[in-house]
Amino acid sequence: MIRFSARYNALIDDKGRVVLPSSFKKAMGDLAEEPLVIEKDIFKECLNIFPERYWNQRLESIERQLNQFDEEDDDLLADLYENYTTVTMAPNGRINIPSDFMEHAGINRDVVFIGKGKSIRLWDEKKYQGSKANRRPLRDMFRERLGNNPENSEG
Repeated sequence: MIRFSARYNALIDDKGRVVLPSSFKKAMGDLAEEPLVIEKDIFKECLNIFPERYWNQRLESIERQLNQFDEEDDDLLADLYENYTTVTMAPNGRINIPSDFMEHAGINRDVVFIGKGKSIRLWDEKKYQGSKANRRPLRDMFRERLGNNPENSEG
């Protein structure tokens, strides 16, 4: 199973092309030959990139929870499908980011890739720095969310 991690800086050109960090491409193994899915994040000004296989698993999980005959569920699905696109990766790892996706994330030239388990986040570097500055320190979040769980104790 893939677990993307770490942070990598990159440059995006005027045509919306950026090269995926080689460590991410290597981690994909055979999945690097399959399409990638780019999603506009619904909570943050960034993009999420998934190997298509993982995206399909996520999408199937969402669809199983919805009723296709319910109008609100139908609207949710319509918005969800509008919110992502599928792209192919060139052999050198280059991907093209559609302009409306770049606009959603406020991406200019300097970008940051952040590994996030089964997905990769793509941020405009300045927006990422601002978002990170507004987060609580990692140790505080660990204490609050996981500190009282005996499974997380060392020993």
